[in-house]
Amino acid sequence: MMEKNDISIVLGSKNRKHLIKATINSIRTNGFKGKIEIIVIDGGSTDGTCDWLARQTDIFTIIQPNYKVSDSEGVSVLAHSWGEFMNIGFKYASSPYIVMVSDDLILEPGCLQYGYDEMENRRKNGEKVGSGAFFFREYPRHDYYRVGILPGGYIALNHGFYYKDALEEVGFLDETNYNFYAADGDIIMRLNQAGWKSVALELCFAEHLCHKPKIRNRGMLSPSHQKDMNTFKKKYPYRQENNFIIRKKVVNVDKSAFLLHAFSNVFYGYLLRLYDRYYTRKDCL
Repeated sequence: MMEKNDISIVLGSKNRKHLIKATINSIRTNGFKGKIEIIVIDGGSTDGTCDWLARQTDIFTIIQPNYKVSDSEGVSVLAHSWGEFMNIGFKYASSPYIVMVSDDLILEPGCLQYGYDEMENRRKNGEKVGSGAFFFREYPRHDYYRVGILPGGYIALNHGFYYKDALEEVGFLDETNYNFYAADGDIIMRLNQAGWKSVALELCFAEHLCHKPKIRNRGMLSPSHQKDMNTFKKKYPYRQENNFIIRKKVVNVDKSAFLLHAFSNVFYGYLLRLYDRYYTRKDCL
């Protein structure tokens, strides 16, 4: 009989061969003392990612090709929503805890053990905890780490722990009402409304690669992104007081993969840092 896993790490990926290697390495070398299951859902990579994944004996890989189509309103969307895509891994996961990460995220050593211990301790002390969020920053745009705050004051989760029983109780991620954005916020809202508290994991930190900016007017979202946000705001029309919990910390993470394989992202990240400072100063005048 196979030994039970303690955590299942689930991530989606597409055409990020070198970045996902850094993500997986930060999982393998994180120092977790229990048994880990790693599940990757690949969207149909053509850069050699799938070949590399096929050679990894400690990774269970599911290939679900994903591509852009036009919806009934002519908006460009993914053929398989983010919720549908990630639910494949969430439902397959065999552990009591699911850890959601990205294929361009590098975990600080010890992050997984700290998170597991805190989730377990809270549950043993009688707390009904459904999720625990990692602090992360957009590297190198930000010099601080954050977790988001959703309407109602609930802790958002971009990366971190879910308690699988809680996900099952609320029906996992919404696969139909959101294409890509806001489904992660929706699941946290539903968990909290069902009594499953979300918490910030104060000892868990990670580096997330800054994405290249889209060339649009300042503040504008893509049509698909705007539709998702409108759906979320209509469903949860609550006043939001604070957007983030901020932490400043020196984090011990090897970011060389970002520099070697995504230098343009790093370059734009530094430009965005200057942009943020300029508009912060301008708005204060």
